[in-house]
Amino acid sequence: MRSTPSVFRDQVSGNEPDDHRPEPIVDPHASVGDVHHGLAHAVSPLILVGVFAILMVLTVLTVAATKIDLGYNVNLIIALSIALVKAVLVVAYFMHLRYDSLFYTVIVGLSLLFIVLFIAFTIIDTGQYSPILIPTKIDPA
Repeated sequence: MRSTPSVFRDQVSGNEPDDHRPEPIVDPHASVGDVHHGLAHAVSPLILVGVFAILMVLTVLTVAATKIDLGYNVNLIIALSIALVKAVLVVAYFMHLRYDSLFYTVIVGLSLLFIVLFIAFTIIDTGQYSPILIPTKIDPA
């Protein structure tokens, strides 16, 4: 049986020497009951309610856009554009990407770009094969 390395032995046994324990970080400007975790960003409830209201307006706009027939491709582009705006709002404010690192913003942006390209190429390909997909009636003679 292998023994625990001496570096980790004290940690495993719970007998870690006091000189290895990190000192707690204390904010001298914080009051007694003020706790800052540093991992989350608090967003104002007014902003969250405003974003929610915009999302509801965009949802109503999506339903209204289905009532107007501008052709299959135009209606699809309008619906996907509204969905993209809604997704960006949710990711930016409810998932706190607006307040996070630029690295994560780039990663999410590239992912959305990939999705847009994937859907666009699929629509182009569907347009090429649409005569095959239209059902034709056969006369039983």
